[in-house]
Amino acid sequence: MKACIAIIGAGGKTTAMRCLAHRLSAFSVLWTTTTHIVPAGPADCRRRLDAPTAEELRAALARPGVVCAGVPAGEKFTALPPAVWAAGCEAADYILCEADGAHRLPLKLHRPDEPVLPAETTHCLAVLGLSALGRPVGQAVHRYALHPAWAARPDTPVGVAELCACARETVAASGLPQQKIRLLFNQADDGMRLQAGRQAAAALAREGFVCRVAALQRSDEFLLPWLLER
Repeated sequence: MKACIAIIGAGGKTTAMRCLAHRLSAFSVLWTTTTHIVPAGPADCRRRLDAPTAEELRAALARPGVVCAGVPAGEKFTALPPAVWAAGCEAADYILCEADGAHRLPLKLHRPDEPVLPAETTHCLAVLGLSALGRPVGQAVHRYALHPAWAARPDTPVGVAELCACARETVAASGLPQQKIRLLFNQADDGMRLQAGRQAAAALAREGFVCRVAALQRSDEFLLPWLLER
């Protein structure tokens, strides 16, 4: 395995997974989760495996392309059993693992049991959605009440300070060394979002974090080399 990339946070995790999968499709790639995901569609993966055995997963990953695998739970996939996960780690060149959930909100805070990072994680992408700007934290931040001040004032508007607070909390919740994490302020679709994202990224860069501001649905060429650079 060349890399196990965990994707956490909110505001574009699935888009990031799709972008990375397309850029890595010349390799053998396992697209999966430790929590819940909507399985990848035919445009994004060569093959989808529902509750595969270890042998089935190894066989599917024996040639290049993206294989989406998990255990069906309604319309979503949940995590693979340990033995099947281990087979995927042995067979895949790259693993893309969504390790967080945000109920489709652009920002989130974490319970003590979140995110669910694989022990094999080599790189972690933490996504934060700039579409939260100006919205009340109570409507834009999943689990906002874990922040005492926001629990008392859910009408607090999201600004640069709130973006930075969510970014710092996400990094702390991951428990990973800082050098393994990249912070992506996504959804910079207009001038206001771009400016706020740059302000947040600059503030966090002064604290030693590696940050980027982007709109993945417009351009993703930077994502893979930036994420994998040492």
